[in-house]
Parts: sequence; structure tokens; C-alpha cells
Amino acid sequence: MSQAITPATSLETSQRGEVTAAEWARVRRTALLVAVVGAAAFVLLGLIHWFLQRDEGPKQLLVSYLVGYNYWLGSALGGLVFLMLQYVTGGAWGLFLRRILEASASMILPLAVLFVPLICGLPIVYEEYGHWTPVPTEPKLQFKAIWLSAPAVTLKAILFFACWIGLAYLFRRWSRQQEEGANGRILERCETLGAPGIVIYALTITFASIDWVMALEPDWYSTIFPAMFAVGQLLNGYAFALTVLLLLSDRKPFAGAIQPAHMRDFGSLLLAFVMFWAYMSFSQFLLIWVGNLPEETPWYLLRSRGGWQYVVGFIALFHFAVPFMLLLLRDIKEHRRRLLVVAVGLLIMRFIDLLWWIEPSLNHHGQYFYWLLDLAAWAAIGGLCVWWFTGQLRGRPLLPWNDPYLAEVLRHE
Repeated sequence: MSQAITPATSLETSQRGEVTAAEWARVRRTALLVAVVGAAAFVLLGLIHWFLQRDEGPKQLLVSYLVGYNYWLGSALGGLVFLMLQYVTGGAWGLFLRRILEASASMILPLAVLFVPLICGLPIVYEEYGHWTPVPTEPKLQFKAIWLSAPAVTLKAILFFACWIGLAYLFRRWSRQQEEGANGRILERCETLGAPGIVIYALTITFASIDWVMALEPDWYSTIFPAMFAVGQLLNGYAFALTVLLLLSDRKPFAGAIQPAHMRDFGSLLLAFVMFWAYMSFSQFLLIWVGNLPEETPWYLLRSRGGWQYVVGFIALFHFAVPFMLLLLRDIKEHRRRLLVVAVGLLIMRFIDLLWWIEPSLNHHGQYFYWLLDLAAWAAIGGLCVWWFTGQLRGRPLLPWNDPYLAEVLRHE
């Protein structure tokens, strides 16, 4: 069917062929090399830090691993949510991104395996996991002791990953069936599952963000943090998928198919989630500042001292102000390379934002190079995820040729 569809005039003046098997193989080899180098650097830096900080060394290793892990989990889960969102709402932007989003969602499977080190290190990373002896007498603390016990957190993590992997598997399976020419009800199944799938994600990520990030400081409370955490994952997943699409946009089958109107849609959607992230972040700050409660304010006080205040300013400037102003400009959104720079910049800022969320929970005792451990963990986990991602992406057509709406999208001038 792909031969019968003639794409419209290309947005770019030049057009290259499809990505070859050799090129895919080279990308996968590079990703594995990055993973190996990152893992080696993580182990070496971890041993050095462990020697310098014998008491906090093991915890620093796991906290740095948590930073890198949450970044790539956001790319995977964000891709899954946008895949479900596209089925529910429709839109040309989703047809161009569908295969990339499916491959992103498939990264949840290796990430489930990579979660094992965190499960093994629960009593080390989280102060209250497994340390409730004797059992508190206050009912509220009794429930918390059960909810944050290592067995409970492990069982919940298994449930979360089962839900996410199941959703990703069903969408990918049905997509393959449609690709092979199955009946038209396949699309209806995806549309039907999309809405409850988003609800399942909202519920699971709420509890996951509490167990994996908020529990680093168990005395801190925020009712809006899980929503802010989820929005960060959505921005991460969409920026990652958009970056991959823009890198491939001058290659077939995207070359000639993506029009300026599509590019504006991509840029406008990115702008919307930049604004959404800023709204959620400011809302949490405003609620905690107005409430001024002793169990809430220490979280921001800790992250506005000791050099972290400069990180806050950097995040405010380059995670919101600069991309917001750039994405208002039509010339930025319609130009592939300029939009690519904005998307890559937001991916970098997502890592810094997660670093600012997680690292201040640990007392670094004057050690200022722990962020190298975070980068090493990011590279090690990311290399494996990109290796898996490209393996899933290369085995299928990059456009869903059997989708009934694709021909109309490609004829759009």
C-alpha cells in the first residue's frame, strides 16, 4: 500500500533514502558502547565516592541510579501515554509519531528489569522502608509503616510494571495486526482501550511517584507532586519522540510527507506541555508557600540553598522562559533544525529538573561531583534503552500504511 501513496512536497529541499540496515546497526552498536562506558564510569566513580563517603556511599550510588532511571522511565511512559492519547483524539501528528511512540513504550520491558537494583536497595535508599521497629502505635503511622514497607513497595512495583507492559504489548500487537491487513475493528480496539489506559497510567504513576521519589523525604507531603511528576514524564516522552522524528524527517518515508502545518502542530503541542509543566510546578510552589506548613516548606528550603538556588534559576530560564518564547515563533516551529534544538534542549532540562527533585534529599557532606554519577547512570541506562528502542523501531515500517486516515494526511497540502 505504501507504493500507492504519493507524499506531498517535502518541507526540506533535500531528500535522502530510507535508513539502511547498516545505519540501524551502527546506531545500536553506538548505544551499546555508551551503555558499557556509562556502566564502567558509574562503577569507578561509585567506588571512589564510596571510599570518600563510607556512610553515604551506597545510598549515593542508588540515588544517582534513581535519577538516571526516572529519566528514561519518563521517556518510555510518556511515549505510552501519547500513543494512547493519539488513538483517543486522532490527529496527523500522531500518525507520524505512532511507530516511534510504540518503540518508546516498548522500553518499559527492559526498564522493568533495570528496576531490580532499586528493589534490592530499598532499605538503603529510603529511610523508612523496613525500619519500623517497633511498629508505631499511631494508626496513621501504622498504615504508613505497611504502605512503605519493602514487601509492599515491591508488590506495588510489580503491579505497576504489569499494567504498563500489558498496555504497551496490546497496542503494539494490535498495530502489527492492522499492519498485516486485519479487519477494521483493530483501530476501534485501540481507541476503546486508550481512554481507560490513560486513567490506569494516572493511578499507577500517582502511587509510583510517591513510593519512588516522595518517599526519599518521608516527612514531606504534597498532593500535587504526583500530577507534576506525570506532566514531567509526558513532556519527556513527547520531546524524545519528537527528537527522533525530526532526526528522521529528511529520510523516507517522512521526507516529503511532513508539511509546514504538521511542523506547527508538533511545535504547538510541545509549547502546550512546556506551559503545562510550568503551571504545575508553580502551582505546587504557590500552594506550599501560601500554606507555610512545617511539614511542607522544608522541601523547597532544601532546594533553594547550598547552590541549588542557581539550579532553580537555570530551570526557570531554560525549562520554561526560553522554550516558551521560541515556540511562540512560527519560524521556529516550521524549521526542522530549529525545532530539533528546542526539543533536545528540553530533554537536557528534564534531566536537570529530575536532578533537582531527587539529589537534595541526600546530604552530600561537601562532595560536589556526585552529579557525575548521575550522568554515568543516565548514560548506562540510556544506552541500553536506545539499543532496545532502535531494535524495535527498525523492524517495522516507520509509517502505519494501513491506517485509514494516513492517505488523507499525506495528501494534505
